Amino acid sequence: MIDEPPNDPPRTCERPRTRQPNTYYVHHDPTGSADLTTTIVHALADVMGEDVTGTEFPLYDSVDPDALDRLFAPKTDGTPRPPGHVAFSVQDYRVTVYSSGEIAITPP
Repeated sequence: MIDEPPNDPPRTCERPRTRQPNTYYVHHDPTGSADLTTTIVHALADVMGEDVTGTEFPLYDSVDPDALDRLFAPKTDGTPRPPGHVAFSVQDYRVTVYSSGEIAITPP
């Protein structure tokens, strides 16, 4: 008899498989008061070393903020959306948002 590895339990949310060097990670709390895009803007400002009130990059040049806020929100009937992620660039910074709430920002 061959020992086979146990089946992994189904994943309820996607997250980065491994942490990458030179990548900044932040977690968005979907039950908190801030929108996902607000968390992203604050994280980008932090990574760029800028005051969030003085940032000059409009997020909407890279992604539709309203669509991004709704992307991983529960469906209108309250059921969760399937796991996934979306990636886009803001001023050459690679931003990857996972359904788990994890946000990875990789500088240029």
